[in-house]
Amino acid sequence: MNDVVIHHRGNIDLELDAALLFYRSANGEIYATQHGARVVDDRPVLLPGVPMTLESLADFAELAAKRTSYRGFVHDRVVYLAPNTMAWWLPACTRRVWFAADNILGNRSGECKHPPLVFLVNKRSWSVFALRSNERPDADTKLYQAPYYNVWDSGEICVGNVDTPDAINSDSIAPYEDAFFRSRFTHSNTEKLIRRRGGAARLWLDLLEGTEFPLHQLVDTKRTLANVINDLTDKD
Repeated sequence: MNDVVIHHRGNIDLELDAALLFYRSANGEIYATQHGARVVDDRPVLLPGVPMTLESLADFAELAAKRTSYRGFVHDRVVYLAPNTMAWWLPACTRRVWFAADNILGNRSGECKHPPLVFLVNKRSWSVFALRSNERPDADTKLYQAPYYNVWDSGEICVGNVDTPDAINSDSIAPYEDAFFRSRFTHSNTEKLIRRRGGAARLWLDLLEGTEFPLHQLVDTKRTLANVINDLTDKD
């Protein structure tokens, strides 16, 4: 076992006091025990343990959160925030996009209208969905397929060589949005991105020519914001 080196400010003596043991079942359930710990003959020894109560686990989580969780003013567009997980919405806007496609879009870029969007990020993935109403979503808001190339029907974004922020907090909202819109959209990752004659290629050609975004043609995912967030957090 490698030596553990603890860095701290000031002259503080630390002594081994306790240990937590976590057990995980095949289906992801967690069981925890708390043990006293002592150093005997220069070796750490665990004393008999007891099951952790919800109260003691909450105390531990509170101490850990002081070091690990985000603290600061929450961005006004954030709709869900938890450790390493965040969801926010982007109102309908006009932004430049870039294409490098093998179809009639080819290599081109331009300013165009975009639908309201919801972005969700966690440690493993980055997703985007569209909204039909240009208003802040809540848990029951229905989500629609984001009609962009490089986005799967699950909403997950194919990152490719795009650089994304290291942290997940309110300060990373603008960098995530910039990374998405400044990427090169190359190909469709799902069968139907939009309910429109000519499909997504025709949609984006029309948008690049100044057409308003056709919100009524968005594809319903049959999922709500709560559904998607629950799926993300259940996997953590």
